[in-house]
Amino acid sequence: MFKLYFIALIIFANPLAAKEYIIDNLTNPGITSQGQRWSFITDGVMGGLSEGKATITSNNEVPCYRMSGYVRTENNGGFIQIRTAVYPNIKAKNFDGIYINAIGNNKKYSLHIRTSASLGYWQYYSTSFFLESKFNKIKIPFDNFIKSNVNQPDYMYEQNIKSIGLVASSDDFFADICLSEIGFY
Repeated sequence: MFKLYFIALIIFANPLAAKEYIIDNLTNPGITSQGQRWSFITDGVMGGLSEGKATITSNNEVPCYRMSGYVRTENNGGFIQIRTAVYPNIKAKNFDGIYINAIGNNKKYSLHIRTSASLGYWQYYSTSFFLESKFNKIKIPFDNFIKSNVNQPDYMYEQNIKSIGLVASSDDFFADICLSEIGFY
């Protein structure tokens, strides 16, 4: 009996550890739960040739952000991305990871997280995942994210998350993804 009481006390004493925190589920399309807007970015900002668009739409009657376009690696390019700021910043140590509910076109995509330690645009933590052509809820532990630069801390645990990006990158392909929900767990 004492063990059950102790376990319940641990779970309910830290409500963030027991709950999900929704960043966006299109309750207010185009605006996150924190009041931030989404932006669409291509490698054109650095001379690349990738092109695409982001729209608010629905897929099988599920509201979603659709990002589609051609990822081209020529001319030092290779990405299209939708990104939002996380403000106020979220402390990574309050959660185990990030989740998405999305549908894709049977291709590999990535999440990029920038933290308080990400001082340059080239500094972020990333992880890749495969998106099938049906909606799936994917949970990705923070331990799966890898730093992009040697000058970053190895792990995100003690850092504040300041932006999240959903990225199609690295290969020449047509990207097509619909994101219906994103948050922390």
